[in-house]
Amino acid sequence: MKTKLLRYLEARRGEFVSGESLAEKLGVTRSAVWKAIASLRKEGHIIDAATNKGYKLMSESDTLTEEGIRQNLREGSRVRRIICLDEVDSTNNYAKRLALTGAEHGTLVVADRQTAGRGRYGHTFESPAGTGLYMSLILKPKVDAERFQMITIADAVAVCLGVEHLYPEAQRELGIKWVNDIFFRGRKIAGILTEAVTGFESGEIESVVTGIGINVSTKNFSAETAGSIFCEGECPFRRDKLCALVADGVMDFAEDLGTPALINTYRERSILTGQDITYMKNEAKCTGHVEGIDDTGGLVIQNEAGKLETLRSGEVFMVRTEEKTS
Repeated sequence: MKTKLLRYLEARRGEFVSGESLAEKLGVTRSAVWKAIASLRKEGHIIDAATNKGYKLMSESDTLTEEGIRQNLREGSRVRRIICLDEVDSTNNYAKRLALTGAEHGTLVVADRQTAGRGRYGHTFESPAGTGLYMSLILKPKVDAERFQMITIADAVAVCLGVEHLYPEAQRELGIKWVNDIFFRGRKIAGILTEAVTGFESGEIESVVTGIGINVSTKNFSAETAGSIFCEGECPFRRDKLCALVADGVMDFAEDLGTPALINTYRERSILTGQDITYMKNEAKCTGHVEGIDDTGGLVIQNEAGKLETLRSGEVFMVRTEEKTS
């Protein structure tokens, strides 16, 4: 009943709905409606009440819910199922467990907080409650091993387009650091972790779980390079709207990972192109100059010997100005 009540208020967010109307709609007493409203408030929902008017879910209420996300998905969305959690170890871990039990393509897992958020190469991703967006999608794309990286690229582009849609001022300052980090004003504000799920009996890739963590309004970080979209001031948009935009974007791109629009948009936002970098190759530290990104998402580098080579995976670091002159 509480879920149905929230769905009804969500559909009329910002409008008063009378207690009598809610009780009639849900087939319960007005007392039951009042108790459900009290329970929703304890969960963090901002619901106003006024005599002779009823109840109103306030526009600034930013609690992540299945109902809120679903209301913001576009018509005909490819997102099939939404699981919204208050807390989880990692949305990717949860989604992988679902994938192993046969969860369908387009299953979305969202959490308000992660206790063990993960990044690539064993890095942690700080995930405090109420300030970030932590989500994973289960995909079953038709993609060969060569284009597997395009899923991460689709995520990165979807994050940029989603943030820019809700916060147009960010457009000139958002950038992608190959292959999976989103930077804003010189700080990492989002990371992506894409993992294959292999069937126990078949030993073949049956699903892909792709996770996205976005620091929306987080203030304190242990990592020096980490930041958020709104380190100062209040966020002007709700996280459920951003979640819906990003999820729809990823699902749409997943239908055709080879579309030129995807890789071209990624190239436009690359912050490594034209930069000197360091990278690891055969356990040796190398330096090079980034020439660009190829059609399958590989990083094209001119190495120390002046030859072109393409990185398909690995960590890269921009060479700081002081390193160049020292």
